[in-house]
This record gives sequence, structure tokens and C-alpha cells, in this order.
Amino acid sequence: MNNRGGFTPLLLKRQGLLAIGSAFLLSACSSTVQLPEFSATGYIADEGVVRLWRLNNKISEPQVIMSVYSFYKKPETIITFYEYRQNKLWQVRSEVVNQNDPSSWHLRLNKRDEVIFMQQESQKQKRALTEDERLRMVFAASKEREISEALTIGKVNLVQGIWYQNTMTTCAGEKVSVSFEDPEQRWLKTRTRNLSKPSYVAWLDSPEGKQLLMVADHDFCKWEPTKESL
Repeated sequence: MNNRGGFTPLLLKRQGLLAIGSAFLLSACSSTVQLPEFSATGYIADEGVVRLWRLNNKISEPQVIMSVYSFYKKPETIITFYEYRQNKLWQVRSEVVNQNDPSSWHLRLNKRDEVIFMQQESQKQKRALTEDERLRMVFAASKEREISEALTIGKVNLVQGIWYQNTMTTCAGEKVSVSFEDPEQRWLKTRTRNLSKPSYVAWLDSPEGKQLLMVADHDFCKWEPTKESL
């Protein structure tokens, strides 16, 4: 189960992180910004945590953006891939991971932004998307593209790792020393104190410091995307 502390400082800090990215984005409007070919970032949404991985071409245009939305109180995760061709949205593939009610959503567009395929599947039943659902998927793609760009420019980086016996090891295998704000650090230790197995942790690293995003029992290092796999 995903979990994190509901600390007011975290929510305030989230606004600051987004503000950093937006400020960098606005200041860069008059010049060309070179984004890394591969980046990972994230933010706190209304109902949970969103983690974003982005693959760009050599001129900073998105090729694929992967979004993982983990809810605080719902037993589900939404995994979405936004795919681009020649800097235009081409395809959206979304999967709702839920043991009781899994579903998938698929939208494909042509060069003129016209729908060439759209489908939702749940419990082996397939149907076409409604116009509202199509618009929401296109809007979400635009939003995640803007947010991932702003946060990457602002150097808000997502890091994931394994916390075991008071030691943090990133998913890449590097042992790191990580200090969060006092309420977050206390909560992490309380959350993992009586566990005999590792916990999996996601946090943001930015010029403003580090922010704990989530702690989970499942191993998300197994599927963490890389430049080669995305």
C-alpha cells in the first residue's frame, strides 16, 4: 500500500517546488532551453503523488512521457504513457491498476489531431470513449507535458530507492545519505520501524531541498523506467 505523512509543511513545500519550475520556465521563454534527453520528476496532486518520466529528442521535444499516479486512499494506481510524433501528441495509453476493477484507456490521433482510434476496456467489455473523456485525456497530456518541462528546468528531480536497516540505496544501486524535514524523517522511521523487509521510497531533490513523496511496500525499482526502456 502507498503511504506518506499528511504534514502541512509538505503541502506548502510542494507549492514552492512548482513555483520554482514555473519561474524557470517563464524566464526561459525568450531563449531556447535544452532539456535532458531523459528526466524524472514528480509532484503532489490533490489525491496522491504523480511521478513523471520523460524522454526527449535532441531538440528537447517530447517522445514519451510516463505518468504514474499513486493515490493516498484508493487501492489503485494509474499508469499512463503519452506518446509524441514530430512534437504532436500521437497516442495516449492509460491503465488503471486495481485488483477489483482494472481498466484501460486508449486514444490515438493523426497529424491533424483527429481521432483514429479510441477505446475503454473494463471487465472484458469494450466501448468507445465519450467526447468528454477524449478531451480530458488530451488536456491531461498537455498538463503533464507542461509540468514535466517546468519541473525539469527548475531541477526538481525524482529519486527512488530502497530503505532498509536505516540505509537508503537508490534503485540504481547507489548508497546515499538523505535527510528530509524532521516530520518526514520521523514518519519514515515510524513507518518502517517494525518491518523485517525493505521499504521503497520516492522523493524529490531540488534546489530547495528534499521532499519525501511516498513509501511503499511493493518494489517499484523493478519497473522504474530508464532512457533505454522508455
